[in-house]
Amino acid sequence: MNNPAKKISERMFFAGLLLFAASLPLSMFMMSLSQFIIIGGWLLQGDISQSLKKAFANKAVWLLCSIYVLHIIGLAYTSDFNYAFNDLRIKLPLLLLPIIMASSEPLTSNKLNTLLKVFISAVFVSTFISYLIYLDVIHKPFSDIRNISVFISHIRLSLFVCIAIYSSLWFFKTVSWFFKILIIAVILWFLFFLILIESITGLGILSVTLSIIGIVYIFRNSSITYKAITLLLILSAGFYTLHYIDKMWVRINTVNINELQHLKKTTAEGNVYLHDAQRKESENGHLMWINLCEQEMRPAWNNRSSIPYDSLNRKGDELRMTIIRYLTSKGVSKDGAAINQLSNTEITAIENGVANADDISSKGISPRIRATLWEIYQYQHFNNPDGHSLAMRFEFWKTALKIISDHPLTGVGTGDVAQAFQQKYNDTNSPLSQPYRLRAHNQYLTIAVALGIPVLIWFIIILVWPGILLNRFNHFLYLSFWLTALLSMLTEDTLETQAGVSFFTFFNCVYLFMLRDRNK
Repeated sequence: MNNPAKKISERMFFAGLLLFAASLPLSMFMMSLSQFIIIGGWLLQGDISQSLKKAFANKAVWLLCSIYVLHIIGLAYTSDFNYAFNDLRIKLPLLLLPIIMASSEPLTSNKLNTLLKVFISAVFVSTFISYLIYLDVIHKPFSDIRNISVFISHIRLSLFVCIAIYSSLWFFKTVSWFFKILIIAVILWFLFFLILIESITGLGILSVTLSIIGIVYIFRNSSITYKAITLLLILSAGFYTLHYIDKMWVRINTVNINELQHLKKTTAEGNVYLHDAQRKESENGHLMWINLCEQEMRPAWNNRSSIPYDSLNRKGDELRMTIIRYLTSKGVSKDGAAINQLSNTEITAIENGVANADDISSKGISPRIRATLWEIYQYQHFNNPDGHSLAMRFEFWKTALKIISDHPLTGVGTGDVAQAFQQKYNDTNSPLSQPYRLRAHNQYLTIAVALGIPVLIWFIIILVWPGILLNRFNHFLYLSFWLTALLSMLTEDTLETQAGVSFFTFFNCVYLFMLRDRNK
């Protein structure tokens, strides 16, 4: 006998899942609304006690819910309850979604395919809109290419692009040649977008994840010849990448001290050059603080650009420093003549924050890699992390480890994480200026800061054990997501924001509890 209420609840539940998948790369508000629809559909199923019994019969549910319970226990030694309750509100999906999805019917093959197609399409729409902003078809000024991601952070979008690529690959083996070509085109678009926004995080996670999965599948199913070829290709790609980075690092890290033997006295206009031989900052091996005549540079620049010399570039950095770095990277004297010889393209690039001449001719991800290595160089030699994403993370991590060493067993409590960081920054006289004194940007360290090392160990077990219990590491979709999530937690507080919690909990619960065993 048909049960209309059950049909309504099933449709409502699946509609919520579809909206959730579509909202992840497009709308924070719809992301929240979709979870209410999912909960509503689940409640309409009726017999809640039976659903709860079914959910908690699954050991993986207990594991996943335990991390939320431990955050509640962390209230016992918290002083900032406003922060704590906001944190618990953000993390609520960690408690609710495992219970709801573990007690619901697994998705049929058609429903799973529909869910993945909706997600891939939503990611495509988000990236395409971002590209239209880049082309200025949609007018929205941006100072950094990564800011063309307007719905969510560029880092989160890069993770969604990775998941969309895995999902596209999962369809590849079951579709016709026409759709195979379409899938290849979509994957190429996603790769192009990751390169366009200079996402080292996205490209790095994608490369590592696909390499690990490739090794696992080839070694599990292929002949010795295929295994050898695969391993050789992966090792060759890794060696080439390391060689390329090392070559760039040597260029950044090598300073031509011989330039100090050939200091110029006056410019072509007869003005005196300034030289500070004690400062060793450099660009492309050339010393920055020699052969410098700002007396000429300032009026020359102001005649060429509408952005004054003593102001900020479009990235929000000091324009004066950008100009000095750019001219230094070219190996020329820093004077009025050098400014006048810049092309209009170079003037625009400097206005946009390009500080190295190599970045004008370099394509793809190279400028971002070079900038990241330069950040490391600046931090290593001059203790200057401000505004540099990777260098600042080094300072975040150092501070987090110091907090953990003060509170190794219990942490500082659920609500006192931000407060503990600010206090430790002050105590250690951190080189980070106030706007940049942020949390760990590493989920593992954040857990240890809040709740202690024992809970960190338990958290790692929670990340691994459910997949073993439910035999999900044999499933391509789960393994690819799982690797992406774990790697993302190395450089981000993935579970400290609504978008991050939603990303992790949605895919983790769908792939753990709602896949049928034959959908592999």
